[in-house]
Amino acid sequence: MIHRLACAAVAVLSLSACQAESSGAADQGGAARAAGDAMQSAGAAASADQAPPDGLVWIAVRDINRVFDDDMNPTNRPPLIDEAPDGMISPIELSPDGRPDWLMDYTEAGSTQWCGTGGCRQRLFVSTPGGLAQVFDANALDIETAGQGRIRVRAHRIYCDDPQGQSDCLIELAYDGAAHRLVVVEGPDDFDPMGWSRSER
Repeated sequence: MIHRLACAAVAVLSLSACQAESSGAADQGGAARAAGDAMQSAGAAASADQAPPDGLVWIAVRDINRVFDDDMNPTNRPPLIDEAPDGMISPIELSPDGRPDWLMDYTEAGSTQWCGTGGCRQRLFVSTPGGLAQVFDANALDIETAGQGRIRVRAHRIYCDDPQGQSDCLIELAYDGAAHRLVVVEGPDDFDPMGWSRSER
């Protein structure tokens, strides 16, 4: 009899311990899931904050659709697009206000209309108190931020001092916040960061 009571007591204690362990594991699992959900929500909010402004999306959509305008043969064109291609509009940091600036890369536009030996059209819009201001609109092989309100542009060798000896030129420009424009600080002075816009006038 005593042996049976002892066995029953051991069984009860073991069951209680297993239930407590299971409850603890469930609590930990719930906490982990809650933390994961919070991180996912934060990530979704961050992604939403980095969505391109509608005005820039409109510019991209307009420019891409306009390539195929043909009044004499209006049905000979691909379907209209209603959103910018992935990778065409990207946030970068140039102006010092902490809000995103935006680079529009026409390499991703799906047409060679804007490209040549000097790369494709690149447009850079910076955040200002009055909204976005365009400070760069020219062909370039590559654009990257260089810190301290500067960008580094890899452009056609025609801008180099020795155009026959180089494949391309590196030009560094600084953002002038008062004038809302880019100024060449390293490289050829005759490089025009708004060359494309001026050529369309």
